[in-house]
Amino acid sequence: MTRTEFAERIAAGLGGWFQQLAAQNLEHQVGEDAARVELVRMISAQRAFVPDTAARPTNWPTNTKKRLDIAVLGRRAGAQGWYGAIELKWPGESIAVAATRQAIVEDAVRVAFSATNNLCANFVVLGGTTAALTALFDTPHPQAPQQEQQRVAFSNLFSRVLANHEGTLTNADLNTHFPDFGDRVPQTTFNGWNRRLKTELVTVAHATVGATVKGSVYVWQCKK
Repeated sequence: MTRTEFAERIAAGLGGWFQQLAAQNLEHQVGEDAARVELVRMISAQRAFVPDTAARPTNWPTNTKKRLDIAVLGRRAGAQGWYGAIELKWPGESIAVAATRQAIVEDAVRVAFSATNNLCANFVVLGGTTAALTALFDTPHPQAPQQEQQRVAFSNLFSRVLANHEGTLTNADLNTHFPDFGDRVPQTTFNGWNRRLKTELVTVAHATVGATVKGSVYVWQCKK
């Protein structure tokens, strides 16, 4: 399985699950915990990899209590290292958008600083209703210039268009709009990093009922 195919299966699986809930008029009841359980179940069901939750990346010090949402491990006996590192976010519609953007950027940094091999799937997965995602990406802040600049920087990092799928932020921009963005990575691993953070939109799936898009799932590959 390629990294793109793996991402497509994640997006399609979560998108299909969410579409079924939307058809039942339950899309507003979905929380991040439920989405994470579904993602773990789906990865396990593919029989290509083994998911492990709340895991410590192999290149992080053994004494840290910091963990990632999901490690993607090899199924074969003797498989070494992680095939992928995944952080999932599923924000609701009543959120503090600036704090949520900050948390998602921190997640991107965390997976970028997680050692993987073979598949090298360092993914941030973001899903939610159309209203929740619109608030994060598209709703301007005319009375709050700092939040508006943060929103623009966030959208520059996380492209939602496959035809223009790459996004970057310089270290200076990260420090300006997302201060302390590296605090959730062990500092011995972060090691004063001061380069650009890059993302690549690998795939997107939309949950629809009729012609109405009820929500979406995006998967980005993150690189330091």
